[in-house]
Amino acid sequence: MPQSNDVLEPRLVTVDSLYLRLMNDRIQDIYRDTDHLATALDAINTKDDVSQGVLVAVKAALYANSELAGIVSDMFCEHALPYQTEAIDHE
Repeated sequence: MPQSNDVLEPRLVTVDSLYLRLMNDRIQDIYRDTDHLATALDAINTKDDVSQGVLVAVKAALYANSELAGIVSDMFCEHALPYQTEAIDHE
């Protein structure tokens, strides 16, 4: 069911495709950084139960943020980046 332009127009924005690519690159950076930080926490050894609980909670949060960043990056790739328009040279 097509929507009228009156409904769609307020939701439309113009964004430079280069800016979208840069945003996606930053999201991918966050994805990698959070994943690496969570992995680095595995190097910390402690016998204290409270400290182990904190490490587990922080790692879980980092992995969750990493996964979310991956999902957002996938959304960019699937929905925003493919719809770039090319300028046509009118001679």
